[in-house]
Amino acid sequence: MTSKRILTYLALVLALFAWGVGGVGAREVPKSVRVERRDADITILQNGDVQMVETWTVHFIGGPFTYAFRSIPLNKVEDITDWGVSENGVSYRQDSNHAAGTFTLENSGGERKITWYFAPTTDATRTFTLRYTLKGALRIYDDGDQFFWKFIESDRAYAIQSSTVTVHLPGNFALDTLRATTYYDADEASGEATVQDGSTVVFNGGPFPGGTEWEIRVQWPHGAVDASPPSWQRVEDIAPIVNLGFLCLAGVILLGGGAGLYAWWYTKGRDPAVPVSPAQMTEPPEDLPPGIVGTLIDEKADMADILATMVDLARRGYLRFVEIKSGLFHGRDFEFERLRQDTDELLPYEALLLREIFGFLQKRKLSSLRNEFYTAIPKLQKELYDEVLQRGYFPADPNKIRSKYTVIGFVLLFLSGCAVFFLFPTIVDSDFPLAIAPLISMDVVFLGLIIVGRAMPRKTEKGARAAARWKAFKRYLQEIDRYANLQAATDIYEKYLPYAIAFGFEKDWTKKFAALKQAPAPRWYVPYGMGGHPYYSFGGGAPSGGHLASGMPVSHGAPSLDGMADGALTSLDSISDGLFSMLNSAGSTFRSSPSSSGSGGFSGGGGGGGGGGGGSSGFG
Repeated sequence: MTSKRILTYLALVLALFAWGVGGVGAREVPKSVRVERRDADITILQNGDVQMVETWTVHFIGGPFTYAFRSIPLNKVEDITDWGVSENGVSYRQDSNHAAGTFTLENSGGERKITWYFAPTTDATRTFTLRYTLKGALRIYDDGDQFFWKFIESDRAYAIQSSTVTVHLPGNFALDTLRATTYYDADEASGEATVQDGSTVVFNGGPFPGGTEWEIRVQWPHGAVDASPPSWQRVEDIAPIVNLGFLCLAGVILLGGGAGLYAWWYTKGRDPAVPVSPAQMTEPPEDLPPGIVGTLIDEKADMADILATMVDLARRGYLRFVEIKSGLFHGRDFEFERLRQDTDELLPYEALLLREIFGFLQKRKLSSLRNEFYTAIPKLQKELYDEVLQRGYFPADPNKIRSKYTVIGFVLLFLSGCAVFFLFPTIVDSDFPLAIAPLISMDVVFLGLIIVGRAMPRKTEKGARAAARWKAFKRYLQEIDRYANLQAATDIYEKYLPYAIAFGFEKDWTKKFAALKQAPAPRWYVPYGMGGHPYYSFGGGAPSGGHLASGMPVSHGAPSLDGMADGALTSLDSISDGLFSMLNSAGSTFRSSPSSSGSGGFSGGGGGGGGGGGGSSGFG
C-alpha cells in the first residue's frame, strides 16, 4: 500500500471520527423552554359557557422541539369542547399522523388533553393560540356567580415569565358588586386583579417558576347567566357534611369495634370468676412442676418455662452445668452433663427436653446446640399445652385459640389495608377525602382483634382456681424478704429457683439470697476453676427419687466429703454472675436458628386551591 493511499485512509478515518464526535455533541446539546408570555382572553357567555383563548409566546433553547401539550382535569368542569390551535393566523388541523400543523385530542383519566405538532424548532421563538370552550365551569350561587380557574397549572417543568388574563363578564355591572382576586400556590395575592369597568376584569401575574400555580377568581351578581349549579358544585357544597359523616362513621367504628372486642373478650376470653385466694401462699399450692405453672399463669409455653424445667431437672439430679473455657481466647461456655438415664418418673415434656439436649450423648456443650435446638421448641410447647389440657386447666389449646384470632385478624387487616392502599390516592384527591377514615378505623379494629386475640385463651374454673393460688405463691416469692427470715431460710433458694425462673424474676430472687454472703451455691452448678468437680457427688451412685415438702421430686443421694468441702467454700454470691450467664446463654442458644381576599367575600367555593382548571403542560 502506497504512502498516498495510507494518508487517504487516515484522513477518512479522522473525518468519520470528527463527524461522530460532532454528531454526538450536537445531539447532547441540552434543550429547555422558557415561556415569555402566556395570556388569555376569556368570554363568559349568557348560557354559562366560557370561551377560552390562550396565547403562548414560547422561546425554545436548543432543540429540536416538535410538539407541545396541554391537559385540563374535569373535576371542576363538566366538559371541554371546540378545541383549536393556530399559529400566526394559520389553523392547525386535527389529525393523528403527528405531522407538523396538526393536533390530537385525548379523553382519558378524567382529563382532556390536546397535543399539537409543529416543524422541528431549535433556538427560536414561536407564538401559539389555543382555543377551547368550558361547559359547566361556573359556580352558581344566590349571592353571586363565579368563574374560579387555575390558569397556570403546577404540573409543568418550565417557567412562565408573565401572564395577563382578561375576563369579559356576561353583562355590565355596578363596580361595587364585582369581586376579583388571584391566588399564588393557594395563597391569596392582592393587587393582581383589576376591575377595568363593569364588564371587564384584568388579572396580571408572574413570573411563575416551574411547579407553581396561579388561580384567577371573579364574581358578579347572580342571574346574569342562564345556568344552574353544575353537578360537581353540588357535590362540593355537600362535601363538608359528607366528610363530617365519614369522620363520625370512623368514630363509630372505632368505639363500636373497641366495645365489641371488649365484649367478645369478656364473654368468651375472660377466666371464670373464682373465690378470692389468700394474698400470699408460703408453699406451692399443689404438686405442679414449674414449666406447667408458668404455662398455666400466663397461658403461654415460652422459653422461661423451658429453662425453668431444665433447672428443675438439674435440682432433681438429672443433669448438671459445668462452666468451661473454650476457643482461642478462652471464651465462656457451659458443658451439660447428664447424671441419670432413667426417665420413668418424668413427665413427657421433661423427658423430651433431656432427649433434645443430649440425644445419646452423656455430655453436651451448650454452644453445640446453637442453630439446632430451635426445632425442639415447638415440640416442647405442644407437650406443655397437652399437659395443661389433660389436667383440665383449659377447655382448648391456648396456642390454637391465639393462632385462630391472629390469622383472622391478619386476613381482615390485610384486606382492609389493601383497600386503603389502592383507594387512598383516589379518595384523598376527591371531594370526600375523609371517606378513607372509616377504612383506617377498620384497620385499627382489626389490629385490635390481633391484640385481643392474645388474651382469648380461657381457663376452666379448675384452671382459674389453680392460677389464683399459684399467683398468691408468686407474690410470696416476690416479697419473701418481708415474710421470712432469709438468714434462716437459705435452703429455699435452690428449692424455689425453678419457679422464680418460670415467673420471670430469677435475678431478683438470686440477688436477695446472694446478699447474705453465706448462702450456699446450687449443687448442680460447677463454676470454672473447680476442676470439673461438682459441689456434691452421689455416695450411692445415681440418686433415688423422692419429694420435697411440697410434693415435688427430689434426689436423696448422700454428699461426699469432696462435695461438702466444695459446697462449704463456694457461696451463691460468688457464682451468681456465671449462673445468670448460663441461663441467658441457654435462652439465646435455644432460640437461635440459621439466618436465612378583595373588597368583600365570595359567595362560596372556599379559598385558594379550589378553582377548576390546572392540569399539566409541556414541550418535546
